[in-house]
Amino acid sequence: MTLSRLIARLPAALACGLAAGCPSWAASAGEPARFPLEDLKRNSAAVTEVVRRQIVEQPTERDGSRSALIGDLLKRRPDIGGARVLEPVDRRSAIAGGLGNNLTVAIGLTSPERTAALAREASAVFLPVLDLTIGYGRIDAEHRTRIGQAITKAVNADGFNMNSPFKNLPPAENAGQAVITDMKLRPVKGGKLIELPIEATSGREFGAPKESLNYTLNITQELPWGGTFTITDRTVQREVYYRGGYYWEDGQWSTGLSGSLNMPLPFAKGFGAGNDKLAASRSAAAVAERADWDLQALVNKVLLDIDTAYFDVVRRMEALETTVGNRDMIRKQKERMDRLFDLRQVTRLQKAQIDAEAAKAEVRVEQALSEYVASSQSLSLLIGDSSVVGGAAIYLPVDYDDDLARAMPVNFEEALATAHAVRPDFRINDINKLLREIAEAQARTNARPDIRLSASATSSQAGTTYGYADPLNSHTKIATPDKLDQNYGMTFTRPWGNRAAYADAERAELGLKDQEYAGEALANRVRREITEKLVAVQAARSRLRNATAEADNMAAAVASLERQQALTGTVSEDELIVATRQLLNARLSLTGARVDAKQAESGLLYAQGTIAGALASQSASSQLDRNRIGMLSDAGFLKFFTQPSSTQPSGSGNQPQEKP
Repeated sequence: MTLSRLIARLPAALACGLAAGCPSWAASAGEPARFPLEDLKRNSAAVTEVVRRQIVEQPTERDGSRSALIGDLLKRRPDIGGARVLEPVDRRSAIAGGLGNNLTVAIGLTSPERTAALAREASAVFLPVLDLTIGYGRIDAEHRTRIGQAITKAVNADGFNMNSPFKNLPPAENAGQAVITDMKLRPVKGGKLIELPIEATSGREFGAPKESLNYTLNITQELPWGGTFTITDRTVQREVYYRGGYYWEDGQWSTGLSGSLNMPLPFAKGFGAGNDKLAASRSAAAVAERADWDLQALVNKVLLDIDTAYFDVVRRMEALETTVGNRDMIRKQKERMDRLFDLRQVTRLQKAQIDAEAAKAEVRVEQALSEYVASSQSLSLLIGDSSVVGGAAIYLPVDYDDDLARAMPVNFEEALATAHAVRPDFRINDINKLLREIAEAQARTNARPDIRLSASATSSQAGTTYGYADPLNSHTKIATPDKLDQNYGMTFTRPWGNRAAYADAERAELGLKDQEYAGEALANRVRREITEKLVAVQAARSRLRNATAEADNMAAAVASLERQQALTGTVSEDELIVATRQLLNARLSLTGARVDAKQAESGLLYAQGTIAGALASQSASSQLDRNRIGMLSDAGFLKFFTQPSSTQPSGSGNQPQEKP
């Protein structure tokens, strides 16, 4: 179903939903309907119009007449209009387009993400580092001898060496001595040397081969107060072949556990919140938080620029409309003067005066048109790409009468308190002060004596020959190690005079004082800005009251002069021309005062730091949208476009409004 058909069917749907004929609202049998059908038909048109305006925003009749007027003027000026189209835009669309298409905001949106990633990177240094290494080793030792001649000594018939000191001992005294029987040498008589060729083949040594799998788990933890703690678990699985083809399956596992600590002593260099790694992490977190406030300050500035540019277009458009109205008035006076001149009832001087005034009116229209197009182009640079949208469109502000008529309540003390509570500049200043404090603490810590303690202990099992049946058993037995190594040490380091560290600490302390002065300067600047904006608001509202009265008086005066001139002819053309100029100036002053008052209010909202939340509420199309924004804000889903409850009286769109 199309949107137009949906809107067309809304009266019937609403009537059906409330009438007696519909099931949900039907009366009981024999009872009359609770709501007369005539009243529903009478009110359905109004309800439909409200719903229609919620669904689609369309220009009013006055906007249509303005569009036709500007379109007719642009047709006469192809050098200005060209192929451009007149694009209606309201305040809400301008703000949404500016936030969605502004390249500065698009670039600024990446800053919080980038700084948050850097903060996570800096804080990751305090996460434990896990190293797991698995290694394999094999030792296969071969026993090798050279092939050659073995020269043996002569032996006697009993198998003893001829040179043995026990060769002549009786057998009883020779008991227990080694008898050479496995050399496989042939004994000969006479004690001669025997040369026999022998061959030795290669073979594995006893306990070979040796195979091992190494499982090493290392955990390193950077300590937030300074130093490093490391735990290493090294478990070895060995397979030792003690006999050919066999190995011991129940003794393969052995474990070694070691721990080491390297840290500065308390109140020494690198200990506490001022150590380098913790200071870097804290600084990165503060910079990430500052990026959010920088983005909010950027959004506030962009919103102020868009709102100011939008109301500049409103000013130029109404000035153009007023100028065209003045030109039309002078044209009517000129037509009357031409008729009187043809009847010879006025002089040439009077006719020349009105002709000159008509020419000036045309020039003023052309100038007002050029200023309107220029202001529209400035707005297009803020709310869209000028090469795609802005360059081919001239914006026609619509639906802004309520914005100009709405006047927010202002109070200096509340505005100043609001600025100190929510303005991004103060939050940025606080974070800058925190960064200076972190740098000062880091520099002061680095200027202390550098005394570091190192300690290490290793509990290990000798599993080169045997071990335990499983790794769990080997770990439980680590409390009774085969070997325990302990090492402790202390190191003192200090440069001669330590001048560099002292100079750095002094410079950091001076930077902290500079930041305090910057905070005081910011408070004074914000106070001055709020004072200036409050004065501008009050002055604009005062001018608005005066300009309204003056415009009404001048309109009545011009009408009276025209009647007198038409009836009696006692009013000169000079008097009428002067009165017409004064009426034009009064109306232009009225338009300028209305726009100045609204722009001054926007400037005050910016000075308070609440412009984002206030514009979100003020540009809402209905009270339903304002309530929805309030609920989203209370639920924490809105970060920038929220109005703190403590600042409601000084600029919220939900408060009772003053009339200018």
